[in-house]
Amino acid sequence: MGRLQRDYAGAVAPVSTFLHVLYRHGLTMGIFACSTAWLLATPAVLWDAMADFSANPAKYALALLAILGFFYVVLKRRGLTLNGMQGFWIVYLLYISIVEELAFRLFLPLVLESSTGLIAAVVLSNFLFAGLHYFTLRWKWQNCLFACLGGIGLSRLLDNSGDLTLVILVHFVATFLNTPSQPGAVRKER
Repeated sequence: MGRLQRDYAGAVAPVSTFLHVLYRHGLTMGIFACSTAWLLATPAVLWDAMADFSANPAKYALALLAILGFFYVVLKRRGLTLNGMQGFWIVYLLYISIVEELAFRLFLPLVLESSTGLIAAVVLSNFLFAGLHYFTLRWKWQNCLFACLGGIGLSRLLDNSGDLTLVILVHFVATFLNTPSQPGAVRKER
């Protein structure tokens, strides 16, 4: 069982492989991002949040390269095997950072804001973000609480900066530091 997961019983199995993560978490979050985008039905919001990226793509490409270099150092220091599967895991972490930021920091709060107000929309969105991790990845509730608070922090960063790409990159780094390798990753012999 993974270090973040709560105990399980009966027919409910732990999330113990990369395929489980893709199916349970990646697919769920991807569908949720598409659904919230459809509910919002205005692409202008996305373009506004991506304006700095559109104006300065080289800045973000360099930031991404620096982040990947940092990941390489962390993986080497932890003695984790560097292989194609680890590369796919890092691509997955970028994917999940993108879809979760779109869904829970941009689209859902905007959908909820008209009926709840901005602060309640942000809190509800991040509560749902954390709750979905409780079910899709079988996290312990304490980890979900930190995910909710971290999500609120990311919402604040988005509100202050207006830069969705920056928020995605921060999420990407935090997610990597939390889970640097896929379930069942092999450490190199030293």
